[in-house]
Amino acid sequence: MNLNYIDAHAHLNFNAFDNDRKEVINALRTDGGGAINIGVDVETSAASIKLAEEHEHIWPSVGCHPTAANEDFNIDRYRDLIEKNEDSIVAVGECGLDYFRSANRDDENKKLQREVFEAQVKLAIKKDLPLILHMRPREGSMDAYEEGLDILEYYSKNGGKNLRGTAHFFVGDDEIAARFLDINFHISVTGVITFDDSLRATISSLPTDRLLVETDAPFAAPVPHRGERNSPLYVPDIISALAEEKGIHQDELAVQIVSNTQRLFSL
Repeated sequence: MNLNYIDAHAHLNFNAFDNDRKEVINALRTDGGGAINIGVDVETSAASIKLAEEHEHIWPSVGCHPTAANEDFNIDRYRDLIEKNEDSIVAVGECGLDYFRSANRDDENKKLQREVFEAQVKLAIKKDLPLILHMRPREGSMDAYEEGLDILEYYSKNGGKNLRGTAHFFVGDDEIAARFLDINFHISVTGVITFDDSLRATISSLPTDRLLVETDAPFAAPVPHRGERNSPLYVPDIISALAEEKGIHQDELAVQIVSNTQRLFSL
């Protein structure tokens, strides 16, 4: 299937699309687009698999979001989903660490998040699947990135030869980006690049062959759609802003981003 673009991270099975999901997915196909549809718990992971079964330009991931880590997490349920759907699942995630809200930062919660994250890292390595990372630090800090990278770097050095993935919704700095690149991860660019000057400066220095583009739909719509529900159909707006920042023709960059996404997720 020839694609003009791929949204590396969307939630098309979320309630925000209940009224027009079919229309959005059909419009995406007409536009020559595709999407990785992301699970955040067992229920949404199963829904992502079902959605992908119905549409050849949608691919599913399965994973437990860090803010869902206390909801009776059982890694066997995710392993079973993967083993029953090995031909369709393209990634483990979104998973990681989220310290943005104070309720997620007490010692017990952080310990649980790390345990749940590590279980999914091990699963991804065993099943030879890339990880889709959710690392959200507290405001003014890089704490979730730093602790998450400490875990990933440990597994990278200790037998995780096929450890790979993408840093979803990247808002880190130059040092954090470099650490991800050093362990064979990609950086996923969102619509934030269309309105955040400091992030643009970091992204502009990164190698083009390690970048993905995502919407995180229905959240965080790019300019000129700020305030609207986000959609995979807005990926070209993000690519346009990224191409301008890197001084590359938009069509050339789009081809590169599709290639990066297909390679990472074995599409």
